[in-house]
Amino acid sequence: MSGDSRRDGLRESLPEAVKTQLASLGCPLDATTHIQALSRGLSNQNYHLSNAGKQLVLRVNSQASSQISARDHEVANWRLAQRQGIAPELVYVSPDNRFYLSRFIDTEEDWSRLMTANPAHPLQDEAVTRTDAEVLLLELLRGLSYLPVPENPISVSEQWRRYFQRLASVAEGCRTPAPYRDQWQQRWLELKAHRVRVDAVLAELDACELAPQYSHRDLNPHNLLMSQGRLWCIDYEYACSSHPLVDLASVLATHRLSTEQRHKLILGYLEGHPKLNHKAQAAIPAALALYWYFAACWALLMASQGGTEAGESAPDASLPHSVSDYLQCFDDFMVLIV
Repeated sequence: MSGDSRRDGLRESLPEAVKTQLASLGCPLDATTHIQALSRGLSNQNYHLSNAGKQLVLRVNSQASSQISARDHEVANWRLAQRQGIAPELVYVSPDNRFYLSRFIDTEEDWSRLMTANPAHPLQDEAVTRTDAEVLLLELLRGLSYLPVPENPISVSEQWRRYFQRLASVAEGCRTPAPYRDQWQQRWLELKAHRVRVDAVLAELDACELAPQYSHRDLNPHNLLMSQGRLWCIDYEYACSSHPLVDLASVLATHRLSTEQRHKLILGYLEGHPKLNHKAQAAIPAALALYWYFAACWALLMASQGGTEAGESAPDASLPHSVSDYLQCFDDFMVLIV
């Protein structure tokens, strides 16, 4: 899509209040503002807007994503991190929480090059993608853990219950797009067959937790920005008060680190952690497995709302990927659990 057509599309779709905010912040939707789509998001749409040194990020939240994340809490938790210098400044939130404007952060390098997908029991790996990645990640993890506990507590057991209930409701109501209904139901049955394993994973995590803490819950490399010699977080839609191993697990699951780097990161994070007991290190594979279970649940929920391919009827046309894409994500995630 060209810059002109993208600009025209935004001009037609954005409420007047958002367009007024953009103009007041120096990035009007006219030929003077350069607009570039940021394509990394799997559930929301993001745009980089720049004009004469003014740089903003516009995020358009999908309805499907909003159904599984409370936007008011997202905004509050984003601002908690912002005050600690971990998140870019959030400068505008539309009254319906559909549109956000934040300051654009110039990155020194593409941190997403560390993106990978590690199973619950990662293989030995001596390759080093970035020599001090574990140091920077540990600094970020500690910074997040020091933040005030959010007002929206969601234990890992509660999160699983919510995901399972929503998926059961989708399955009973046959609300998936018709061309993919059987494929969706097949994957739902596959997930249900793992309930005993999930219960064991949750019990292991409960046994090592002393208290919850601030949890971003999705620290994959696409949600991290390297700037000013440190890491910043974006996308706080799943942030809440949760298990202290959740953020460590998301880093270990999605970052390309050597075995030595993983060990240093784990030991550095667990050392003297006030909200974990001596069982925490042994529970890390369970935490990684749960990360992928939750990712699989998310993929099924997105698939039930998607539909961007020819002939599909989409409950949420703002989703950036098709039903088949999300079903493939489910398959990829489930492989990483066993």
